[in-house]
This record gives sequence, structure tokens and C-alpha cells, in this order.
Amino acid sequence: MAITSVDDIASGLSTQQRRNFLKILTAPKAAGAFQGSWLGTGIPGAGGAAPAYTAGSGYTCSSATAGALAYTNAAIQNWLARMTAMANVRGTWILVDRLWSCSGMGFAAATYTVTTPGALPARITDNGEGCEIWVEQFVAAGAATGTLTVNYKDVGDAAGAGVIAAVVSAPVIGQMQPVPLAVGDTGVRSIVSAVNSATWTSGTFGITIVKRIVEIPCGIIGVVQPFDWAACLAAIPADACLQWIWMAETTTAPTVTGTVSIIDK
Repeated sequence: MAITSVDDIASGLSTQQRRNFLKILTAPKAAGAFQGSWLGTGIPGAGGAAPAYTAGSGYTCSSATAGALAYTNAAIQNWLARMTAMANVRGTWILVDRLWSCSGMGFAAATYTVTTPGALPARITDNGEGCEIWVEQFVAAGAATGTLTVNYKDVGDAAGAGVIAAVVSAPVIGQMQPVPLAVGDTGVRSIVSAVNSATWTSGTFGITIVKRIVEIPCGIIGVVQPFDWAACLAAIPADACLQWIWMAETTTAPTVTGTVSIIDK
């Protein structure tokens, strides 16, 4: 059944799955930068680098992938109904479903074509509506200039191209850079290739597709902040690979702890 009233949420919370998290992330490169939790230590433990873009398989992620927050699939439908968070620095904590990821794209001025990228996981039934592309650093990289273009298929299976107009130079491990979609595009269903316009001095990068679930501000240092259903109610599909992205306000390494309350309704 769908949630039709606050009473439905209250009854769901009586049998909630309450999952604790504590993630220790690498120091962000700058205020305003994004730092992924995937490689961060803590609870859940760190995930690993995605398969190389030439692997041909294994790109999709699920709740069984190492690094994902563990939970049990619903009998009816899982919902995020409550969340708490406390951080040692100010920033924004973004919960996402990690859908697809590859690594190993090099630093040369070249085109890196993904081998048999495949479709998004079966839990995505809307052809990738609302799905986002991010550049993810599984390793730190050297100085960089120029643009980075990600070629993809949009929700209508037409070709699209997202361009980072000026790549971040010397990105740190765990850093994530959002890739703007082409004007008018509302999602992405697969990755075709990535193109560097200039050579980086060293390192590699990966491409990751996520679907945003909720974002909450951590505006008071060292204080647990609760967010109830009015702030964070969102459906969680079966087998979702839950992770976080931190939007930094300082360059101090963030430690974020809290709980996720999932109900079945």
C-alpha cells in the first residue's frame, strides 16, 4: 500500500529498521567541493574501486555491494522516514542510491569508451529519470586543465553529452565532480565514453551514476540533528545501494554519524 497519512508513517516506525552509520571521509580539496563516502572508513565499511571501464561487466551496484548500507528489502515498499546526523564540520549530507560505476580512465587527452556498459539496475524502472553523472576519484590525481566530456544515453535513449567546463586540478581521493547534463535532459540511462581535452600529469578517474534520495544540512557542529518524515520521506527501491556525498563548507576532513530509519509500507 502507499503512504496516505501520518498514521501510516507512525505505524511503520513502530517496526522500523534503524541503521546506524559513521563515515570518516578524506579532507575535501576546497569549500564547495563534493566528497564521496564510498571510500570512507567506518560503518558501513569502505567500498572498493569500481571495475575498469574496459571490464565489460560488473558495473552495477546493489545493497549487496561492499560499502553499501545494509538493510532488508520490504514486503511492500521501503521508505526513508527519519534520519539523524551529526558532523564535526558544517556541510550538507546527501543520501543517494549508487547505481553504476567504472574506474581506470586515464589522464591522457583521449577518448575512453566504456566496454559493454549495459543498463542501469532493474530497480530503476523510469529509464534513468533523475539519475546524475559524477566523476569519482578512486585515486588522487595530478595537475589537470581543460574540459571533460561524458557522452551518455538519455532517458529517451538518445545521445547526450555533459561537459565539465574546467576540471578540478589535482583532485583528492574520494572527490566527486557533478557532470551537468545537456540542456533539456532530465536523466541518464547509460554511459558511452569520457573525453579529456587536455592531458593530466598523473592519475585516473572513474564515472559513477547515482540517484539522489534526500539531502540534509549539518549546520551545527557536534550536535545531533533529527530530520523527520516532513524533511526526508522518500521511497527506497529494493536492493538500493545506499551511500552519501558530502558537500563541504571547509577543507577539514568530515566525520559524520547518525541513523537512518526505514519503514515498510
